Amino acid sequence: MFKNCVVPADKLQKRAKLKNIDFKTTKDIDPLATVIGQDRAVSSINFALEIGDAGYNLFVTGSYGTGRTTIVRDLLQRMAANRPVPNDWAFVYNFQDADYPKALQLPPGKACQFDQDMQRLISSLKKDLLKTFDSKNFLERRNQIVERIQTQKQNLYNELEKEAGNLNIRIKNTSMGFATVPVKDDQELNAQALNQLPEEEQQTIQKNMNHIQKRIQDAVRRANHLDRELHDELEKVTSEVARYVVDNHTESLLEKYADCPDVLQYLKEATEHIIRHVEELIGSSNEDEQSDQNQQKQSGLPYKLNKYEVNVVRDNARLQGAPVIYEANPTYNNLFGRIEKKAFQGFVYTDYTMIRAGSLLEANGGYLMLDAIQLLKQPFAYEALKRALRSGKLRIEDINELYGFSTSTALRPSSIPLHLKVVLIGSVHTYRLLYNYDEEFRKIFKVRADFDTQAKNTSKTQQQYVQFVARVVKEEELRHFDREGVAAIVEYGHRTADHQKRLSIQFGELVKIIREASFWAEKSRHKLVSRRDVYKAIDQKRYRHNLSEEHIHDAIDEHTIEVDVSGFKTGQINGLVIYNLGDYAFGRPSKITINTYIGSRGIINIEREAKMSGKIHDKGVLVLGGYFSHRFGANMPLSFSASITFEQSYGLVDGDSASSAELYGLLSSLADVPVNQGIAVTGSVNQKGEVQAIGGVNEKIEGFFRVCKTRGLTGDQGVIIPRSNMKHLLLDDAVVQAVKDEKFTIWAVDHIEDGIRILTGKSCGFEHKDGSFTEDSIFERVRLRLVRFARTAHKFRKSLSADTGSKQDTDKSDDNQEE
Repeated sequence: MFKNCVVPADKLQKRAKLKNIDFKTTKDIDPLATVIGQDRAVSSINFALEIGDAGYNLFVTGSYGTGRTTIVRDLLQRMAANRPVPNDWAFVYNFQDADYPKALQLPPGKACQFDQDMQRLISSLKKDLLKTFDSKNFLERRNQIVERIQTQKQNLYNELEKEAGNLNIRIKNTSMGFATVPVKDDQELNAQALNQLPEEEQQTIQKNMNHIQKRIQDAVRRANHLDRELHDELEKVTSEVARYVVDNHTESLLEKYADCPDVLQYLKEATEHIIRHVEELIGSSNEDEQSDQNQQKQSGLPYKLNKYEVNVVRDNARLQGAPVIYEANPTYNNLFGRIEKKAFQGFVYTDYTMIRAGSLLEANGGYLMLDAIQLLKQPFAYEALKRALRSGKLRIEDINELYGFSTSTALRPSSIPLHLKVVLIGSVHTYRLLYNYDEEFRKIFKVRADFDTQAKNTSKTQQQYVQFVARVVKEEELRHFDREGVAAIVEYGHRTADHQKRLSIQFGELVKIIREASFWAEKSRHKLVSRRDVYKAIDQKRYRHNLSEEHIHDAIDEHTIEVDVSGFKTGQINGLVIYNLGDYAFGRPSKITINTYIGSRGIINIEREAKMSGKIHDKGVLVLGGYFSHRFGANMPLSFSASITFEQSYGLVDGDSASSAELYGLLSSLADVPVNQGIAVTGSVNQKGEVQAIGGVNEKIEGFFRVCKTRGLTGDQGVIIPRSNMKHLLLDDAVVQAVKDEKFTIWAVDHIEDGIRILTGKSCGFEHKDGSFTEDSIFERVRLRLVRFARTAHKFRKSLSADTGSKQDTDKSDDNQEE
């Protein structure tokens, strides 16, 4: 019956032969070291990494489970291994403005050395400066200066006292300053004694006292000048000695870091600062003060800042090549770094030693990988990242200060030049949204690498598949697979891809089955993983996820959900629907009923009227009207109504894969020819009646087969599918065996006419010149039914019009009689 449409059993699944691969177990195979089936993506990645122009950052798209993150990381690490190690970075105190710490760039591995060198420098300077300032020569030189100035001051005061004595004035040193007292006969005169003197003598004494007061002022000014001179000379001597000591200590550092301009400039500034504040440096070495300082550090209290400390924020000493960083939690602080703060007695404080680097600085000179969705979820992170990539500079700023949320003074570390490639990993949908609605995104991420989910089934791909299994076994220390076990994995790759000529490269799903098959082999005490263990893993995975399928199947078996799988009925057909639960998909039959009658509304989609139909399903129903107009509307106006519904459907119906079944049901109802209920149908249809491919063909066939098997296989049951879906057939062994035993049949059709003949046993017939078809054919019966509908409708309208006119005449006669 319809031999040309029957799909033979050997076309229902794909068996992996592995003929050209010589091995017995995966132990004989070298693990995979390349990428399977991602030539386009790898080419894009290599282009983005090799081009040096700004803005050629990379956005990687693809489905989860394709191994995109692992593959990109491997490619980046290979590229990074051939690139130079980037420079180290450190922050130091800014001696001109403490609020703007300076960033120092040093060769790889030199930042920590410089930090240690500075610590040793300051420690040795403290000791040597103390030793020098306590030396006999320095103290003698210092004392000479002090004695000379003190002698000058003493001579100044002696001369003043001598001059005052000649004028009978005595100078007394009080808490309020110098006081002058008149003297007569070596006796100090008080105010009363002074008033008793003659007027002329009083005036002379007053004049002398005023003169001495002026001389005292002059002497005080000269003494202050001498004090300043003493301070300057002591400071000069101290600076000269300190410079000599400091220069001796820093000379070796200046030579060591001669190729680091930033470090040389900092050393010069630090040297001048040490010389100017040598007393501060020496004083901080006091044991008691150091003890207090240690206690303050341990307690977390504020302590005197060591302005010569080097805060190393990026040390690349251990790197072999450029860095590859994957930031799993791309918050603003994790990306850009932070300026930490400490609290003490109700206030917070910070300094340049509390600056911490983020992943952008860690990846500087290399590559930074980010998950696009995780990045977009974090406040401020995406916009700040774009700003940094546009400017080519990294600024470590307090986020509150950056966006104006804080008015307090904050540190503003100097910016660091950025030289890195950023790789965003996300979905196609995310990429399109950013590309279409963010103009800056297009300028910054100019390269897209799209990961495929399938690869063509070639001998090379099969070889790589076998190597991939060997790699997983080796890396995870699983049991080795025998030849048939590997073949079963390859076949599972076909089933996951839903294609006989393609293999799935969603490796996340494959790894699960490989791992679980090894588990079941170990549990069964098998030395090698065989085909049986792989099937066990697949079956157990299905068992863990198919609870909903079991409930629906039980409902069908118990006739709670009505499905007929035997007999013939007019205007009723079994469509096939698929349920996608996210982690599991399965198919089941669904009864579709069609009623046709006189009317002008055309085809009524009951699901649409109930707002339970998706747009694609609505389109599929509308296509049916186009088919009827194409096939029967050329020679007569179509005047009929039909209602179509999925019985016992309580959720949204979408997709056009049932449109061919609905068309078969319409033809059955109009032709009044029953349809074989043991045959289910899937496939979409166009306005020309051509049957088109659909998705989920394997799940749909297996779902209907399971119902038929439960009810009892009769040999007349089967499924009609589009011929273009034959390459997607990867059915399980139970269905294939039933087909071999001629208990179940799969038909593949190209046109509606082929399917209706299988379902009804009648042909559609050939069209004649007058628009009629072969006598008693399906199309002729439909045409005659449509003609009958049209005539009946026309006769009814004419009769209704006559009745209406007669009623109007009667009404007028009655009106005349009343008049």
